Amino acid sequence: MRHCCYAEALGLSRRLDSANLNVAIGRRSVRRLRAPQTLAKIVMKLDGLGSLIGDYVSVMKPPIALLNVFVGIAAVLLAVGIGVPLLAVAAVAAAGFLSAAGAGAINCYIDRELDRRMTRTRYRPIPAGRISAGHILSFGLVLSFAGVGLAAVYLNLLTAFFIGMGIFWYIFVYTLWLKPRTKWNIVIGGAAGCFSALAGWSGVTGGVSMIGLLVAALIFLWTPGHFWGLAIAKAQDYVKGDVPMMPVVEGVSRASLYTAVSNFLLFPFTAWLFVLTVNWSTLILPILVGAILVALNAKFLIANIRLLKERSAMSAWKVFKLSASYLFVTLILIVLGHLL
Repeated sequence: MRHCCYAEALGLSRRLDSANLNVAIGRRSVRRLRAPQTLAKIVMKLDGLGSLIGDYVSVMKPPIALLNVFVGIAAVLLAVGIGVPLLAVAAVAAAGFLSAAGAGAINCYIDRELDRRMTRTRYRPIPAGRISAGHILSFGLVLSFAGVGLAAVYLNLLTAFFIGMGIFWYIFVYTLWLKPRTKWNIVIGGAAGCFSALAGWSGVTGGVSMIGLLVAALIFLWTPGHFWGLAIAKAQDYVKGDVPMMPVVEGVSRASLYTAVSNFLLFPFTAWLFVLTVNWSTLILPILVGAILVALNAKFLIANIRLLKERSAMSAWKVFKLSASYLFVTLILIVLGHLL
């Protein structure tokens, strides 16, 4: 009897151990199943956060913001040379980027309905519904005020004024007033980019000289031809958006003529600016850098002559792409000629 009870107890114990083992294995299996699911959720959240950050970065229009920074730093180097304090360069760069990025975000808010109608812009964060218009407006205002405030605190009030005028001109004069009303919108509105040069110069000198004004004039001359190239290439988009850009109002053929003529003017102007700013202490380096500048202008002229002959969207797009690198390289060469 005792032996039977002992056997039954032993069997029950084994069954319990087996059940506990099965429960433990089941828990491990659940944990193993949950681990990939948890990891997947983390990856999805990180991916969503990355996409959100990418959207906020995109409304800042980084290429335009960085171009403004580059122009400002070029003006700084032409004004005081390589002896400029790094803190001043950093302040000019940061204030310029924040203000230009803020203006870009506010522009996205203002043009949100237009962006919905245009193929090129319909997938921007606001028209695509990924970020609310109010959040983008707030973001743009914060960045803009931060840029102006940074310039006022770490540079000077004149620089803060120029940066503020750049924002005002881009938002109120170009985006709200000129862009929906006249084919000359980018000619007058393009003056917004001039303030980057003026801000860079005044940021390290406290004033503005003739050379600073000429650098600003270079940006003014360059802007129409650059954006008309884009407008010709994307003319149908502007037709959909009912924006009176030059090729929409005058046609591709005449707009191509205006674009080429505008770009032709850059050759004598950049050559003049180079001669005025170059360091003539030696002849070899100025001649070498000047020859590269002439070659660059020749390449740009050939592209514009091709645009005049073909008067097509493809040739206009090539001029648009080339004009961006043209301004960067031209300013680098002018600065190098001054510093060497």
